[in-house]
Amino acid sequence: MGFWIFMFIVTLLIPAALLLIWYLCPKLKTINNVSGYRTKRSMHNQDTWDFAQKYSSKISLYMFFPSLILAIAIMPTVISKPIDRIGWIGLGITIIQMMSFIVIMISTEKALKKHFDENGNKV
Repeated sequence: MGFWIFMFIVTLLIPAALLLIWYLCPKLKTINNVSGYRTKRSMHNQDTWDFAQKYSSKISLYMFFPSLILAIAIMPTVISKPIDRIGWIGLGITIIQMMSFIVIMISTEKALKKHFDENGNKV
């Protein structure tokens, strides 16, 4: 039971990170190299930075609910299973949840490309 609780908490870390992105990114007002959505395209100028922070936070909120539901729906089904099965199922859930970050990156880069040119000027 202890390992199941540990794995359940682990599967909730990605949704917690997505919620943190949703909360913190729009509050980042200056371009920095430490926190926020930081890619070459998003750091061209203040307009691209602000757009990327708001857009990535919006997408992270959309990704939060499916990743949370995934953990809450699947983990209780393995509560009485052997430890190795709990571990593998938890790993599978976490890998699927990590795809949320890929979706956020792809979506934000596409939106940046659509709204700004290569020099960071609005289209």
